[in-house]
Amino acid sequence: MPDSPTTSIAPAVNKRRDHYWLRLLATAAAFSLFGVGGLVLRFVLFPPLKLLYRDPAVRQRKARNIVQAGFRSFIGFMHVTGIYTYRMQGEEKLREPGRLVLANHPSLIDVVFLISRIPNANCIVKASLFRNPFMRGAVTTAGYIPNDDPEKIIAMAAESLARGESVVLFPEGTRTVPGRELRLQRGAAYMALRAGVTPTLVTIRCNPPMLMKNVPWYSIPKSRPHFEFEVTDGEQLIPLKDLQETPLAARKITHQLKVYFTEEHAA
Repeated sequence: MPDSPTTSIAPAVNKRRDHYWLRLLATAAAFSLFGVGGLVLRFVLFPPLKLLYRDPAVRQRKARNIVQAGFRSFIGFMHVTGIYTYRMQGEEKLREPGRLVLANHPSLIDVVFLISRIPNANCIVKASLFRNPFMRGAVTTAGYIPNDDPEKIIAMAAESLARGESVVLFPEGTRTVPGRELRLQRGAAYMALRAGVTPTLVTIRCNPPMLMKNVPWYSIPKSRPHFEFEVTDGEQLIPLKDLQETPLAARKITHQLKVYFTEEHAA
C-alpha cells in the first residue's frame, strides 16, 4: 500500500506569532506618537521654559527632565502594547550622578531606553538632529552635544561630567551591523581619560533583533522581542589610575571596550 501523502509544515520559527499584526500596528502608532511628541516638546512644552527659567543651566535641567519623562512614557507605551518585553539589571547605577555611560548599540531605541532611566542625562547625538523639525527643539533646549567636531565633543563631554551630569555614548558611533566585527571609535576613551571618570558599561541584548541598522521600522520580528540591559561598573576592566590622555592609553582602553562588548554580547 503506498504511503499516505503528508502535508509539509513549516517550522514554527518561520511563522508569524505573538500577535504579529497587532504588534505591527502598535509599532506604527508608537513611531507616530514619537514624531508628534517631538513637535509637542518643541512648540508647546519647551518655549515656556525660556520665560519661566532665566538661568540656562536650570532651563536645561528642566528640559532634560521633560525628555526623560517623555522617553519613559514612550518605552512604557511600547511595552504595554506588547511590542516587546524588557529587563534591566543594575539600573540603580544609572541614577547616580556624573556617570560616563557607554553601551553597545544593537537597536534604534537604545538611547531612548537609557535616557529614560538616567536623570539629567547628556548625550552625543547626530548633528543632523539639530536640523530635524521633530527633534531640533529637544536636542537644542536640552543642551545635547552634536557629533560634528571630535575635539569639541570630548571637551564638552568632560565639562558635562565635571558638572555632575551623566553622559551617554555609544562607542561604535552608529548602530551595530549584525555579523560584522565591532568597530569602536576612540572618543569614549579620550572622554574617560580627560574627565578622569571610569565608564559605566551597559550591555544591550535584543532577541530576536529589532530596529537594526538598515532595517525599516515596519520590518518587525516574527515573535515578540525581549531586551536585556546589564549595567556594570568598569573599574576592574578599565583602571584609569596613572593613565595620561595619550593616543596609546586611548587605544588600550578602546581595545578593552571592544573585547568586553564583543564577549558580553555573545554571552
